[in-house]
Order: sequence, then C-alpha cells, then structure tokens
Amino acid sequence: MAEELRIPILQRTGTYLGLPSDWGRSRKEVFSWIIARVNAKLEGWKEQLISKGGKEILIKYVIQAIPQYAMMIFQLPISICSSIEKCIARFWWRTNQNKGGVYWKKWDVLKDQKIQGGMGFRDLLTLNKALLGKRAWRMLTNPDSLWGTLFRGLYFHSSNFLSAVRGNRPSWGWQSILKGKDTILPNLC
Repeated sequence: MAEELRIPILQRTGTYLGLPSDWGRSRKEVFSWIIARVNAKLEGWKEQLISKGGKEILIKYVIQAIPQYAMMIFQLPISICSSIEKCIARFWWRTNQNKGGVYWKKWDVLKDQKIQGGMGFRDLLTLNKALLGKRAWRMLTNPDSLWGTLFRGLYFHSSNFLSAVRGNRPSWGWQSILKGKDTILPNLC
C-alpha cells in the first residue's frame, strides 16, 4: 500500500510535545533521550570558563529543567533520575575537560538547602513525585477538564478519582497519575 501511495515507511515516528510518540517495553529505553540531552548540554559547556556560581545557575535552571515536562506526565525510572544526577555531579566537581575532579561532598548533601549546608539542587525523584501529585490534584479539583473526562471514561467511569484503581492494561500515564494520587492522599483533609 505504501508503494502504491508513494509514502515512505518510517521506523520511528518522532516526538510530540518533546516526548517520543512511539513506546517500547522498556521505560529506561524510552526515557534515555533525557540523559542524552543532559549529556549534550553538559558537554557543550566549557567547564574551565565557568565559575562555580555560573555552574550552579546552569545546573539549576537549564539541566534540571530538561526532564521536567516528562516528569509532569510520567513517573521516571529511578535509574534515569540517578543517571542525570551523576552527570550533574560530574559536571559540578570537574575542574577541566580531562580530569574528573574531587567529589568533596556527597550528592545527597548538595541537594540540601543552602541554609543546611547544601547547594539547593533539586532531588529529581522528589520533584517527579511532586509534579505527579500536582497532576493528581488537578484531576481531583477539575474533573470536567478534557483530559480528566478522558481518564474518567477510560478508568473510573462508575466511581470517583479517589476510589479509582489501576484497572486492566493501564497506560503509563494513568499509572503515573495514580502514583501522584498516592502522594497527595496522606495530606488531604
């Protein structure tokens, strides 16, 4: 049919809104593009020309913003978040292009707020949970939105969002929203 219509057959369909439009079985493979983008950004900057203050700004406002849209929709695998954090730590401590640098403090300490002796870098796992919790909160407070109506029709048409369950063959998006619901449930009153 493709030959008759003279349409090329594509192996990969590309991206939509910055996310891949074709999904495989492995979530790690699906989200590997995030690590590739982080590495590309970090390798593009010349560390010896950037002060520690400049590195801090670049990490906080450029690198840690790359996975944010994907984190709003999906729960990223722990391995992806830890790989991003390893890349950031390597960039932070490296003094020049050839040397690895000395890691003077653990990454967990650098994630603490500045008042507590850290640098205030974001914990990506906690950020992911917070963004999914925000998505679940929107589902709870605005159930008549377009995507709220879609999910209600697919997964909890005969109940409400708080009593919704995983269901049969749920999408990654629905599973992630349920993780967000689990995040906000203890704090609801």
